[in-house]
Amino acid sequence: MKALFYILIFFVIATALWQFFKLLGLTKKDQVATEKENNINGWLMLGLGAFIYGLMLYSMVQGRVVLLPQQSASLEGEDIDKLFVITMGLIIVVQFITQFLIYYFTFKYRGINGRKALFYADNDKLEFIWTVIPVIVLAGLIMYGLFTWSDIMNIDEDEDPLMVELYAQQFNWKARYAGHTTF
Repeated sequence: MKALFYILIFFVIATALWQFFKLLGLTKKDQVATEKENNINGWLMLGLGAFIYGLMLYSMVQGRVVLLPQQSASLEGEDIDKLFVITMGLIIVVQFITQFLIYYFTFKYRGINGRKALFYADNDKLEFIWTVIPVIVLAGLIMYGLFTWSDIMNIDEDEDPLMVELYAQQFNWKARYAGHTTF
């Protein structure tokens, strides 16, 4: 197995070096991609996008049992599961939109003869929007997480909680129950 790992590393390094030297050859001024090559690359990017989405949907369907069990092991687990589901939902929505935009614009603005790129220096309003929205969403997630953590960790003494001290050792757990013992 170790030899297979070394062979794989060798091929990865060799491929990286080959691609690096291939890129050095592309720096010559007389080499320009043709419109046919640009169209092929545009369609390949759309195909890659479809493959990535298919893989994502397949992973979500196959992994739904692995991610969270149907029933939480504790009352606190339900709150943590809600936080996890909200976080994963946001991640999936943002990933779906971002990947779609990447593949769409890569295809739409592939190289076509006669089309020139427009230089657009900056847009303060757009930069403000795409900075403020993630700040608000992340602040909301953090606040929800802090409230969840606070609800779990703040123990009301009126409820007469059972205090358990756990000691982790290698291949062993020891539990000590505080309070009165009767033998």
